Amino acid sequence: MIRSYAMGSAPVPQRKKYVLSTFKGVNTTAAEEILPLNYSPKSYNFRFEKGILSPGYGVEAGYIKTSEGQWEIKRRGISVKFLKFFRYTIHNLNARVEKLVAYGDDGKLYDFTLNELYSGFSPIGSYGTVADAVPYVYQGDDGLLVATSTGLYFLREFTMTRLSFSEIFTTMCVHNDRVFAVSKLDEFKLYFSDDFDPANWAISMQEGGCISFDTQMGKVIKVLGFAGNVYLFFEHGVMRLTAYNLQTEFRLQKLYVSPGTVYKDTIAVCGDKVIFASSEGVFLFDGVSIRKIMEEVEELFSKEQPKATAVFHGGKYYLACRMDMDSTIEGANNSLVVYDMWKQTLEIAHDLSVLSMVSLDLDTVRGVLTNVTYPADYIGLITCVGRISDTPTVKVWESPVTTLGESAKRKFLREVRVRSVGSGTLKLVLDGAAHEYALSDGLNKIKVMRPFDKMKVGLRFAEAGSTVSLAELTVDLYGE
Repeated sequence: MIRSYAMGSAPVPQRKKYVLSTFKGVNTTAAEEILPLNYSPKSYNFRFEKGILSPGYGVEAGYIKTSEGQWEIKRRGISVKFLKFFRYTIHNLNARVEKLVAYGDDGKLYDFTLNELYSGFSPIGSYGTVADAVPYVYQGDDGLLVATSTGLYFLREFTMTRLSFSEIFTTMCVHNDRVFAVSKLDEFKLYFSDDFDPANWAISMQEGGCISFDTQMGKVIKVLGFAGNVYLFFEHGVMRLTAYNLQTEFRLQKLYVSPGTVYKDTIAVCGDKVIFASSEGVFLFDGVSIRKIMEEVEELFSKEQPKATAVFHGGKYYLACRMDMDSTIEGANNSLVVYDMWKQTLEIAHDLSVLSMVSLDLDTVRGVLTNVTYPADYIGLITCVGRISDTPTVKVWESPVTTLGESAKRKFLREVRVRSVGSGTLKLVLDGAAHEYALSDGLNKIKVMRPFDKMKVGLRFAEAGSTVSLAELTVDLYGE
């Protein structure tokens, strides 16, 4: 008797390709399991440009460029670190002189001319700790009004004229021919000077005056002339002061109250808006209403931001801050977040420490000038060069943890294809087990041949010009 047996055939898998590119950006608001593959819960030092990963923000040499040649912006023998930058313009009869004033960690002020070749940082002198400075016209002369721990001064080129010994201000602005300021002795009061005279702070209906506030919103940390009004930023809120020429016509309006703490040096006028950061997130203010922005990376911001600072330039808000990601920097700023107001997108430069920034938008030099202290003590312009001076930034992109939407099926990762410029590393985490593969310049075809349920993909590059234009997974799917 002959018996026959039916032989079971091997299951035929369904082969699928999963494209990680086109790369979209960083998002920490959604759980990783539901985040699309081309979004990243953690990425830095890359730009998301037209769907590819390209070199992110760094700092390179800045130059003054005129018809006579170009001249690199350097400290030229001065070993200080610049804690703050201020700009003002001198209008002469035959010329316009663009001035940059730097306050150094040696306690001195330094002068730099931005539209002259062969200009360097020249010491002006020591006048105490500088709290704030604003452009001002005093007795017909253009200059800079400087608030320090020793009084109020007017600076024109290398001449500092003391206007007041007793007024020690923490913040100030100019509005309708008066100077509005907050005294270090009482940060719950706003003082204003006499018309056209920042040397006269006498309180009377014909001269200067002051306005007292309760403690509900904390101290006044910043006064800002914006959109025809004076805006007062408190530790926990914002008020608007409508201040016409007569004191009897001054009017206050409370606009915003928050349990969070506003960070003073992040408040920046951005065209017809103001952006500021607080312990509750980053906010955009149009003079009337306030809304939160940059929510996609909010969870990455450290709760304490003692050195956070920001500037606006070319439609972008540059925020130097501290982020809770792996870093070799302790205590200080370790990240720069650049938010594009028009596209409403952002990019992160990480593991660099920004001390100060200033926006320069002149015929001779355009960009954000910065003093970074790590990975190099260096002054230059923030650009997308993928390095700080001569040190390339480490560029990282990570996918979310994913089941590829196939949680009920068995999965087998056959191959990963990555097209890159520059060499780097591919890291796969399959069900908690990490596997690393070297990537070379060009198209890489990595044979993996491993089963998995959940996976995470990481890319890491350490060359200045590294880019990634393709990242693709080939996966076999089997039935339950």
